[in-house]
Amino acid sequence: MKLFRGGQTASAVPATAVAGPDHGPVIVLVKGTEDSKDAVEWAAAEAAARQSELRIVHAFRWARVLDPFGNTTVDPRVREAAEKVVEVAERRARTIASGLRTSTIVFPGKPAAALASAAEDGGRQSLLVVEHDHRSGRRSWIRGLSRRTTNSVAVIGLTSPYAPGSSAGRVVVGVDGNGGPQAALGFAFRAARRRGTGLTVVHATSFDRRADIEDTVGVWQMAYPEVDVRWTVTSGPADSAILAESAAAALTVIGSTTHGWLRRLLYGSTACTVQRLARGPVVVVGTDAA
Repeated sequence: MKLFRGGQTASAVPATAVAGPDHGPVIVLVKGTEDSKDAVEWAAAEAAARQSELRIVHAFRWARVLDPFGNTTVDPRVREAAEKVVEVAERRARTIASGLRTSTIVFPGKPAAALASAAEDGGRQSLLVVEHDHRSGRRSWIRGLSRRTTNSVAVIGLTSPYAPGSSAGRVVVGVDGNGGPQAALGFAFRAARRRGTGLTVVHATSFDRRADIEDTVGVWQMAYPEVDVRWTVTSGPADSAILAESAAAALTVIGSTTHGWLRRLLYGSTACTVQRLARGPVVVVGTDAA
């Protein structure tokens, strides 16, 4: 599976224009030896492109059994099975990038807790990667993870039954009326440069604000002149416009919601909607990505 085009030489970028380097570890959650293939392969390619470490995490629960004396104990075979899961995932990752720096973590507990713990150890620039379960339209625990951590979260679903959209193969980023969040724009420009592809900026707002947004994006274009920028401007809902561009996109990038809990309860958020329904890999850029 070819996830990235040929490597490119990073050009000098003004420090004032860059939201922050993506040098933190890429942390991927795997569910089983035959699961999470897309997530592992995507995470391995991303870590290789960033020249950072790949950390493979598997969460498991101890099984309670009785010992020969009738006392309750844990079954050590559960831990052995967990070690097997990350071992298989590590071998799969090395088929994508043989020289990749990797480490594995088996965590007794829930997946969200496992990722949160790994992110705390990995630092502010960690990217958390989970796989979209195409059998279910609900990703409540992933939404909870996005609210629990300030790290960026990537939700991977590389296989899509939908026809390609107009931004097939490109990076798509959603911006609001203020041109931000800046962290999302920075992440999107860097992602497009690493992949050797263009960037589609989706701007859902009144048309009279486009000049302000163009000025903001123009700063990033000066920092990354090799990235071709295309615009999609609409007065309709932001999530609908972003979803329309996401089919077969190399990556869709959005910022985490800054709305209060009441607005999220009544209306939801663009980030949650896109994360749930996008037809390809999605990164929700956390506040610590800047």
